[in-house]
Amino acid sequence: MKKYLLWMSVAAFLAGCTGQTEKGEFKIEGHFTNLPLGPVVLEELTLDNLKVVDSTSVKDASGKFTLKGMVPEQGLYRIRFDNGKFILLSLDAGDMKLEGDANNLEGLKVSGSEATSELQQFLQDISKQSIALTEEMRRVDSLHGAKVPDSVFQPQLAAIQKKEKDFEQGFFNMAEKTKNPANAVFAISQVRNPEEIISHKQIITGLTTRFPKNTLVKSMTDKIAELEKNNQLGSADAAGGDDEEATAVKVGMEAPDFTLPDPNGKMISLKSMRGKYVLLDFWASWCGPCREENPNVVKAFQQFKGKNFTVFGVSLDKTKDQWVAAIIKDGLTWNHVSDLKFWDSSVVPLYGINAIPTNFLLDPQGKVIASNLRGDQLIAKLKEVLK
Repeated sequence: MKKYLLWMSVAAFLAGCTGQTEKGEFKIEGHFTNLPLGPVVLEELTLDNLKVVDSTSVKDASGKFTLKGMVPEQGLYRIRFDNGKFILLSLDAGDMKLEGDANNLEGLKVSGSEATSELQQFLQDISKQSIALTEEMRRVDSLHGAKVPDSVFQPQLAAIQKKEKDFEQGFFNMAEKTKNPANAVFAISQVRNPEEIISHKQIITGLTTRFPKNTLVKSMTDKIAELEKNNQLGSADAAGGDDEEATAVKVGMEAPDFTLPDPNGKMISLKSMRGKYVLLDFWASWCGPCREENPNVVKAFQQFKGKNFTVFGVSLDKTKDQWVAAIIKDGLTWNHVSDLKFWDSSVVPLYGINAIPTNFLLDPQGKVIASNLRGDQLIAKLKEVLK
């Protein structure tokens, strides 16, 4: 189940060259109500990591801050607040003003940057479409669970699959029409289906033709071409493959700690699982692919729970009843937590999650040793490490 809501992962791609001045000094002035006190950080989203460009601090209730620096070309950046929320920017040289309510960043007002205005409008549009599509997917999933006749279920399934395909086409449409390469590459980077990317190769190649001087646009197209050549485009092997690159947390890193409530309201931290191998499993009751994968996770848990292994389930559900019902129905007899905030969950930006199911296998010290293990891959990896 894909997520198309207000998120650009650490593996995001940059771009440059627009009608605005792309190289030189920039200044960002922010004014937000309900902005939490604490640090405000401007980060550049590069091909491989996050780079801090500037930082400041909000020290009073005015909710004002200023960030400055130099930009070599138009690129994708984000302003990150102390509560984990962030704002995506297509940043050029010049002055930009951001105004809004920190509790409702979708209502952000942007002035001084046509590229960021376009990006924010695009994010708002896909957010609304994604929510509507997710609700319809949940309805169709419920029909499947109710075991309605195929004569009823299959036409509705075909209809939702067409809507999902049309929705994904919107990312390519954005990439093809925008004058801002940062926004074009952002749109393409949100497509997780490798077959779709290959089938739209002309649009991908066109980015290099339209923006020939942009190094990172070329890097992105070169990477896609190389992966396609090696039959690795979009694959996810036992070590995480490219799905691992699409998250902020990678193999070899220590998994960021967090604390969330279980169904009874008890606060449980990831760090409390230290000492065991842990499958950190991000899922939701409304996510069809997650529910289909759950039997494989149950099988792995039953086979290895006596060998210093456990599962820690983190749900992106919205309602407690549906979450708990899925836990019981699927036989998920391990620790579960959720803040019931859907894609606004605090763990989403922390881990850079843009699709579920997503999982990370942690060693007893909390280090990620593999990610996105599915089916037999999970069993094979656990046999390898739990000898």
